[in-house]
Order: sequence, then C-alpha cells, then structure tokens
Amino acid sequence: MTVQFAPPPKTDFVVDAGPRELAFFAAHGYLVFDRVTTDEELEWLREVYDALTALPRTGFPDMFFDPSRPYGTKEFPDLGQLIRPERFVPRVVETAMWRNAKRIATRLLGVAEEKVENWGHLVLKPPRVGGETPWHQDEAYWEPEKTYHAVGGWMPLDDATIENGCLWFLPGSHEGDVLAHKHLGDDPAVHVLELVREPDLSGAVPVPLKAGGMSFHHPRTLHYARPNTTNGPRRAWANEFQLAPIELAVPADRPWVDEGRRAIRQKMEAAGRG
Repeated sequence: MTVQFAPPPKTDFVVDAGPRELAFFAAHGYLVFDRVTTDEELEWLREVYDALTALPRTGFPDMFFDPSRPYGTKEFPDLGQLIRPERFVPRVVETAMWRNAKRIATRLLGVAEEKVENWGHLVLKPPRVGGETPWHQDEAYWEPEKTYHAVGGWMPLDDATIENGCLWFLPGSHEGDVLAHKHLGDDPAVHVLELVREPDLSGAVPVPLKAGGMSFHHPRTLHYARPNTTNGPRRAWANEFQLAPIELAVPADRPWVDEGRRAIRQKMEAAGRG
C-alpha cells in the first residue's frame, strides 16, 4: 500500500562528515548535526508523517502502533512508532534528509555507499501523554542470530527539548557489549525494552535539537528520552543504516528476544492474524 503525496521539494542541500566528526563519533558513540534538510522539506515531511500516523491501526508493528502497550492495542498510542514508512511513501528516499543521513552514516560505517542498506521508522510522543523511552541499546532489539555493522540517525520534526523528549546519550557506552534487557513491565507482549540493571548514568548528556537537525549513534550506545510534558507533539523521523547482517555460528544469548517472538506470535494468532 502506498499513500499519494506531492513529490518532495527539490533541493541540493548537502551536509557531510569530515575527520573531526568521525573522530568524535569513534570516541563517544554519537554525533550531532544542526541541520540536514530545508524548511520546505520539513513541511513536506510533517505532512507525510501526520498522514501515516493517522492510518488505521492493527495494534501490531505492521502499522503505526504503541510499543509501550501489549500487542493488539488499537487505541491512539502514548508512545507511537511506525516501522519502514518508506513502504507507504517510497519517494522519501529522494529527500535531502535521507540523502544526507545516508552519506553521513556511510562515512561513519567506513564503507562504500552502495553496500549500505537503510530503512526508517517514525516515533511520536504526543502532547502531555508521550511516554518515556527507557535507557536501551538498539542492538538489543535485533536478531541475535546475526552480527551487525550499523548506525542510527534521528531527526526531530519539532524542536526537541529536554521537556518534550530529546535524546540523551551515555558517551563511550558503545565500546561495551549488549547489556541484559527486559520487556517493559516484564511483559514480553510489550515491544519496548529497558535495561535489567542500569549502569552509572552520571555522565549522560542531553542533546536538544532544532527541527531538521540530526543525531547519529552506534547501535550499542545507551540512549533515552524523557516523557513529553509539553503542549505540543514531539515527532521524530529515524533512519537505520547497516551492512547486510552476517549469520553467526552461535547466536548471541538474548532471551528477551525469544520471549518477544513468542508473545507477538501468540497475540497475532489470538487476533486471527497468525
């Protein structure tokens, strides 16, 4: 299914990463750019975003859903997510946002651009009720049967502040292993993960961003976002960039992934979607 929109505004706006940015990312596990797109393109992306998050909900990750509630919940999300929005609007890959993000991510990955796979996801914290995103590592969500070389990009469509849920990073945490995670509230039918035991977070730094800025982070960098306590939404368009994952001879020990797989299978069967 695709949703019809006017094409994105044409722009040759270019941003790139140089040696200084690459060194910062290598040392800290995250990187920030003040701007990766234009005001005109931001308006187009907001229109697309609002239309996609208004599509009918199934309660599952095939559509806009609430990863902080059990699978099958169809009420409007307190914390909303839509995986791979480019399924519905393929022309998003023509935007400066996408082009610049892929170029920068390719530099951070240290590979040729044609080797990089990419996909997006939308994340919404509605006004006043937008829930907390617990401390986590992105790689904790991924298939334990594979190894990854990846980097994530995150762009707010509204100014991201501490009060409405900007990202926080723990510098240097990308150097460690994937830590033990669990499903929020110890319910495997809830998609959101949180750490079993939090490390020392005293060095964590908030990263407020104006709309159209973008942060990048390693998939093992610990990060977090507070609830949205403001009267406006906090809309974000995230992108993941990676090489093709490689199958491991021995899968990583991540029991929370197996628990989540069983739970979503059971919920889908109960909803007649098995």
